[in-house]
Amino acid sequence: MKTVSLKNVGRLCLALNSRKNQLFAAALLAISLAGCKKNLELAQPAADLPKTSTIKVKTMAVLADVPKLKVLSFNIKHNDAADPQTITERQPLIRQIIVDNNPDIFGLQEFSDNSFETWFIPQMATLGYGVYYDETAGKGTPKVIFYKTNRFTLQSSGTVVLGDVNTGTWAKILDNTTGQRYFLSNSHWQYDSQPVRMQNSQNLVAAVNQYNTENLPEIIFGDFNAKPGTDEINNLKSGLDVVDALGDSDGDLTFHGWTATGTGKIDWMMSDRNMAYTTWDVITTSYSGNWPSDHWPVTATFLPAIFGGAHADANGKSANAATRFYFADINGDGKADKVYWNPTYDSGRPQIFLSNGDGTFAVSGIPHSAAASTVSTTRFYYADVNGDGKADEIRWDPTLNSGHTRVYLATSGGNFSSTVVDNPEGTSAGTTTVYSFADVNGDGKADKIYWNSTFDNGHTRVYLATSGGSFNGTVVSGAEGASTTAGTTFYYADVNDDGRADKILWHTSLNSGKPAVFLSDGDGTFTASSTFTDSGASSGAADTQFYFADVNGDGRADKVYWNPGNYLGKLKFYYSESGNKFNGPIYSLRGTSQSSDTDFFFADINGDGKADQIRWNFAENSGELRNYFGK
Repeated sequence: MKTVSLKNVGRLCLALNSRKNQLFAAALLAISLAGCKKNLELAQPAADLPKTSTIKVKTMAVLADVPKLKVLSFNIKHNDAADPQTITERQPLIRQIIVDNNPDIFGLQEFSDNSFETWFIPQMATLGYGVYYDETAGKGTPKVIFYKTNRFTLQSSGTVVLGDVNTGTWAKILDNTTGQRYFLSNSHWQYDSQPVRMQNSQNLVAAVNQYNTENLPEIIFGDFNAKPGTDEINNLKSGLDVVDALGDSDGDLTFHGWTATGTGKIDWMMSDRNMAYTTWDVITTSYSGNWPSDHWPVTATFLPAIFGGAHADANGKSANAATRFYFADINGDGKADKVYWNPTYDSGRPQIFLSNGDGTFAVSGIPHSAAASTVSTTRFYYADVNGDGKADEIRWDPTLNSGHTRVYLATSGGNFSSTVVDNPEGTSAGTTTVYSFADVNGDGKADKIYWNSTFDNGHTRVYLATSGGSFNGTVVSGAEGASTTAGTTFYYADVNDDGRADKILWHTSLNSGKPAVFLSDGDGTFTASSTFTDSGASSGAADTQFYFADVNGDGRADKVYWNPGNYLGKLKFYYSESGNKFNGPIYSLRGTSQSSDTDFFFADINGDGKADQIRWNFAENSGELRNYFGK
C-alpha cells in the first residue's frame, strides 16, 4: 500500500509601478470599497516586525525557475525486540523513502544503531548525500543532517544539549546554486515528560538564537513529541517566530505506532518568515504491508519569501473601523501614496500621505477639501484618468450630485484640483451599483466601468476615457463576463502583460467558485480565457478574498487567495505565466491573519516595479499599518 497526501501553495494582488498598474490598483481597491469586499482585519505577530530577511533572489516570471528546497524529517525508530521488524529488516525501506522522495536535505532521529549507521551512510553517499552528525558520548542519540553535496556546502555545525538525554544538531549550509545560506536544526525531544519537553523547547530557542547570529533563514525540524497547542510548541513558535509547514493544528497525524491509523501529530517541519513553501506531505507509505518506522516521514518544499519583513507605518494610522485606505501614485514619482478617509474625521476630507519609499509615509497628510464628504455611502477611487502619470481622485455617492461620478485631477505635490469635472455619463443613484476605473484599451488613461446586477442584463458598461477627466458618452455594453448575480466581485488587472486591464469576476455560486478571467480586446469588450479561469485557487466560501497584482515584477498580475479560516490565515499566491495560466500556490508567511476584519492591499509603495503587501488592522498595533516589500 502506498498513500501519499500532498498539499499545495498560493499567490497575490496588485501593483502600481507604472501608469497602467496604477489604474488597475485603483480599480481593484475601488471595487473592494464599493461594497463587494467586506472590510478585513489581520493579526500580525509582534515578532514578525523587527525580523529582516537575508534572502536575495532575482525576480522570476516562472514559478518553476524559482530555486526550491525540499526538506524531509524522519524518526526511523531504533531497534526494539517488540517491533514487527528489526531495523536490519527495515533499513532498505528507510533507504527507499529517501529514493522515492529525493529530498535536498533530510534529518533522521533515533540514528542510534551502529550496524544501521555503518550501512546507511555509505548508501547515502552513493546517492550523493553528505552528512553531519555527532556521536560524542553523553549527548544522546545522533541527530543527523544529510545534504546533497552537488548543491550544498556545509559551512559550520554543532550539537547542543537540550536536556539530560536530549540533543539537537544545527548546521549553516550554503546553496551553491543561489548563494543563499540557511540555518538548519534537527532535534528530538523527551517523549514522556512535558516539563522536560518545555526545557527542550527553551534550550533549542536559546541555541538557535546563539548560533544564528547572522539571521539566516531558519528551518527547524524534528520529532518534538509535542502536539499542536502545547506550551512547548507555543514557546518554540514565539521564541523563533517560526511557522509549521505541515499545518500545525490543522495538519495530518505523523505517529502511527506500526498501524495504518495515525494517533498523534508530534513531528514538525518549521521555518521562519524568511521562507515560504509550496507543498508539504506526511508520507504514509508502506512496502508490501511493512512500515519503515512507527513514525511517518514528513516533508515540505520551501522557497525564498515573496515579501520582506514588516515596516511599521505609523503616519496616517487609524484605530477606527470606518476608515478607508487607498493606495495610488498621486504625485507621479512611481511610488504609490496612501490616502486616508473617514467620514467622521476632519469634516470628511481625504488625507494624502506621500510615500517616502522606505515603507513609511509623510508625517502629515495633505487634506483635499473640495472632495470632502461626511456621508458614509460615498466611494472614492484613485486612477489616472487623464494619462499624465498621476492618479486622479474620483468621488461617487448615489445620494449626491444626481449619482454622477466626479473627477478631481491630480495637480502637483500630492494634491488634487479644487475644480471638479462632472461626469454625466454612466450615472447611477443605485446603492448596489459598482464602479471600477482601469485602462482597458491600453491608451494610458483609466476608463470607467459601471455594473449593476439588475441593469442591462448584468453587463459591464465601459465608458472610455477621453481627456481632461471626462469619458465618452457612448457606452460599450459587454455581454461577455456579465453577471446578474448580486454581490459578484469584479477585478481589473493586466494578467497577460499586453498593457490592457483584463476583467475577472467571482461569486461563490458562479463557475464552481472559480474567478473567471476575460481578456481585454482593447475596445471595452472582453474574451473569456479558460486557461486562466481553470488555473489557480477557487472558492465557494463567502469570506474568501481574491486579489490580482504583479508581485514578482514581470508585468503580469498574479492571483492571490486569502481566507481567514483556511490555512491558518496564510495568503496563497499564484504566478501568472505564459500560456495564460496561474501557477502555484506559494504559501506566504508574511502578515498571516485569521481575523475577518483584516484589510490587505497590494501596491508598489517603494517604486521597484513589484506590488508590496500592505496590511491594516484597526484593532491592533494602535491602528498602524504593516508594509512588506515585494522581493
